[in-house]
Amino acid sequence: MPTTQHDSLNQLFRERPQLALDLVRRAKLLEVPDGLPVRAHQLELSDRVSKELRPDLLLTLGPEREPYAALIVEMQLQPSEAKARQLPRYAAAVWLHLDCPVHVVVVCPDRRTARWAATRMPTELETLYVEPLAIGPDDIPLVTRAQVADNPELATLSLMAHGADPGVAEDILDGFDGLPVEHAAYYYQYAFHFAAESAKHRLEQVVKTKPVFSPFAREHFGEGVAVGETQGEIKSLLTILDARGLTLDDRQRETVTACTDSAQILEWVRRAAVVDEAAELFV
Repeated sequence: MPTTQHDSLNQLFRERPQLALDLVRRAKLLEVPDGLPVRAHQLELSDRVSKELRPDLLLTLGPEREPYAALIVEMQLQPSEAKARQLPRYAAAVWLHLDCPVHVVVVCPDRRTARWAATRMPTELETLYVEPLAIGPDDIPLVTRAQVADNPELATLSLMAHGADPGVAEDILDGFDGLPVEHAAYYYQYAFHFAAESAKHRLEQVVKTKPVFSPFAREHFGEGVAVGETQGEIKSLLTILDARGLTLDDRQRETVTACTDSAQILEWVRRAAVVDEAAELFV
């Protein structure tokens, strides 16, 4: 079953398709002409009537009707023999569907998985195989605070790859501070999902050292504090949850709205920036 990290990576590339092409070019894994449009496609394939094939993301380069090439972009969190058998099927099905060169790109959060993904993946057809273009931590540049605003999507991947290194998480999160508030909250959420456990621990420590680290949370929480009332703080918390698509049930909402402890509300605001479900606020 896909994890939150897997789904977040998939969504990030789907929303900015150019990012995948930029990474394989930066790693010198693929040469394509400049200026080709990059499109993301929702496409379900099959190798026979009873078997569906669903790659994470399919991109085409060039004209829509006659693509120059296609990129199958897969997010892989660990080596998988099942995926090694599946990737050649994806490539063959896309090739038959689009009749253009096909490249398989595998994005990996760690070096071990990247080494696995870069190996030749054979099929039952003895001379047919797929050798993916593997993108691992060494292929993802370290983004500095000053560079975050230019490419926040790359910055979130940089956090995934390098966030456990001293100062990196703080630097990138501070860079998100310079983005429009609604965008900063969006990338902060992705950054937390992408981070390895060691980097995620560092992010949690950062959150604890600031009143409210998420820029979105800080702005709305600050509005509540200015009013000087816990009701203003609660309104800020509910606004953050709503913006992140997290819904409180009636009992949870009653717990929040009845609270008069500012410290408790502040803790909920901190958690609201990083939890996946509303129930995690109360754990």
